[in-house]
Amino acid sequence: MCLVSVILPTYNRAEFLIKSINSVINQIYPDWELIIWDDGSTDNSAEVVASFNDLRIQYFRDQNYGAAFARNRAIEKARGKYLAFLDSDDEWAEEKLAIQVETLESHEQIDLLFGDFVNINNTQDKRSTSFEENSRALEFLTTEQIDSNLFIINDGILKSLAAENYIATDSVIVKREIFEKFGFFNEELRNSEDFELWWRLGLEEICFAYIDQILLTRYKSVESLSSHSQAAYENQVRALDLCADAAKISGRGELIAYLKPQYRNTWQHRIVFHGSSGDINAMVNAFVQSLKYGFRLGSVRLLLEGLLKK
Repeated sequence: MCLVSVILPTYNRAEFLIKSINSVINQIYPDWELIIWDDGSTDNSAEVVASFNDLRIQYFRDQNYGAAFARNRAIEKARGKYLAFLDSDDEWAEEKLAIQVETLESHEQIDLLFGDFVNINNTQDKRSTSFEENSRALEFLTTEQIDSNLFIINDGILKSLAAENYIATDSVIVKREIFEKFGFFNEELRNSEDFELWWRLGLEEICFAYIDQILLTRYKSVESLSSHSQAAYENQVRALDLCADAAKISGRGELIAYLKPQYRNTWQHRIVFHGSSGDINAMVNAFVQSLKYGFRLGSVRLLLEGLLKK
């Protein structure tokens, strides 16, 4: 068997961390190391990790620099042939690593493998599966089925991801050499760093594949890192700018057109955000910015709703 390095960044998630760590310990596949990088937690996360008596678990701590920084530092400590990722408030199915490692070992052309997952939104009491929820985006893919539920992506990955980022970092296992060759998570970003990386790897034409099977349960809480905020939306625009720049550098500037709906959606979200906070000038500016990526009646509706609230 080959060693898998499990990368788990955490920040003030002590109450959920036990569940996540146990989902690694309970894996059918035993040849793993778990590298936990504490991104400056102020709760009792260190005590939670110390309560596990397993020599395969390593714990490191630094100041709060964000998930990208935490993942990258943990990757630098990794010794495995493959890298797998888990967030500190989510949990894997017990067969997750066994299925993915067997798949990668049997199909050496695959560089990055991901899977379906259950998404539980605790704020809305909503449960959904990713592939079903993002079926429209998946339709852009050209795939080759090489096993009962294994699909290699031959084309369309960038157009598909631009429509919706359905690749959960927690569901991914990737050859370590891919990161060494093409770079890690972008530490300039505090969110959307996963989308920027998948886009960059797509431009490099690595081999993506997916298993049409639920391998992960993700929990979205009020305190989720992806929660709405001015900084989060600014990061999303920054990530899109980086993706556009990468397309230009690679000589594939025509792909930037795929990003326009994402730009527009981000600015539409900012219309709502600024409207709810009563910042009319920022709301109008967000509306104007959204028009750069195509006129939509939805943008007008959001603007009017914000003005009426005022």
